[in-house]
This record gives sequence, C-alpha cells and structure tokens, in this order.
Amino acid sequence: MGLFRSNRICLLFAAWMLSGLVWAEASIHVEGLMNNMAVLNINGTQRILRKGQTSPEGVKLISADAKQAVIMISGQRKVLGLSGHISGDYQAPQKATVSIQSSNGQYLTTGSINGRPVSFLVDTGATSISMSMADARRLGVSVDRSNPVYVGTAGGQVIGYPVLLNSVKVGGLKASYVHGIVLESGFTGEILLGMTFLKHVNIKHEKGFMILEQNH
Repeated sequence: MGLFRSNRICLLFAAWMLSGLVWAEASIHVEGLMNNMAVLNINGTQRILRKGQTSPEGVKLISADAKQAVIMISGQRKVLGLSGHISGDYQAPQKATVSIQSSNGQYLTTGSINGRPVSFLVDTGATSISMSMADARRLGVSVDRSNPVYVGTAGGQVIGYPVLLNSVKVGGLKASYVHGIVLESGFTGEILLGMTFLKHVNIKHEKGFMILEQNH
C-alpha cells in the first residue's frame, strides 16, 4: 500500500432539476490517499472512506490508490487527482419520506410490488410482507408449495409459502429482493407491509401520522 499524500482538491458539479438547470456545489478536499482508502475533508468535516463506503454527505468512494481517488456523488462519477482546484458548498441530497395518516389506528397506504399497484396496511408486528394466494396470482408472484411454513394470524395458524419479491415500493421508498409470505387461507384485506420492508426505513409518529424515511 502507498503512503498517505496530502492534497487539497475541490469539486464543483451541476445537477439537473425539473425546474431548470441549477448548480449544486461540493467542497471536497483530499487529505490522504492509499490503496482502497482515502481521507476526504467534505465541507470542513474529515471522513475516512474505504472502497465502497459512502459518507453521510452522500460521497461514495469507488476506488483509490496513492495517486487518485474515484468518487460517486449525486449520480456522477468524478476522478480526484493530485492537481486541480474547484471549490463550493455541498448540500447532501434529501432523503425520501412518506407520511401516512392514521385511520382508526391503522396506517393504510398505496405502493407497488414488482411494479404492480397494491394497497398496504403497515404492520410493524408482522415479520414479513404477507399476502393472500389471490394477491400473489394477481401480482404474478411465483409460489413454491414445496416448502410450507406455519404462520400465526389473528384467526390462528395457517399455512404459508415463503416468496422473494423483486421490488417493493411505497412513494419514493424502494427495496429490492424483499422476503414475503403467501398465505394459503384465512387472510383477506390489504397486503401487510411487514418488517422485511420496514427494516429499510426509519419510523416515527407525529400528530396522527406515521412517517417513513429511508435509512440508507
């Protein structure tokens, strides 16, 4: 591995918004470089990033050696060498959030599974996303009946079949390859949005609303 080399480099990049072309500026100083690791000063805060890591400000280190670092920021790939000088103020991207109003103590919302629209009942007590066999057929979810499990419901234990959902989306929140369960019988109503999806978000309650916010 190479020795750390001090350097100060600043990066300026443009972001395209629906309202037109606006400038979002990032101040990034490279304070040290070595194989697969970089010491970056991002708007005055020192961050030590290893290859593949992302800083709280949204700067991801793609690769690094003793001469340069390759970063990803706001969807743009940038190479920071040992020369160059552009500066500005970086604003981290806003996290996606979804606010769901309580309805008689329940939180109902809409979303999609595998790109097809569904109605969800948010259930923090459910281990996984749960749906009926009819829902699975409508959504094109393949069910393997060779591996049944017993699932506890309000009406008692029923047989279920584990499935893997390619994508689950609620508003701007999205998770890929989410585990779910398809219940043989005794289950009707909205699809339960359980912890196999909710583990990807932060949950808080505020004035009759449940607020879901992406946590990564």
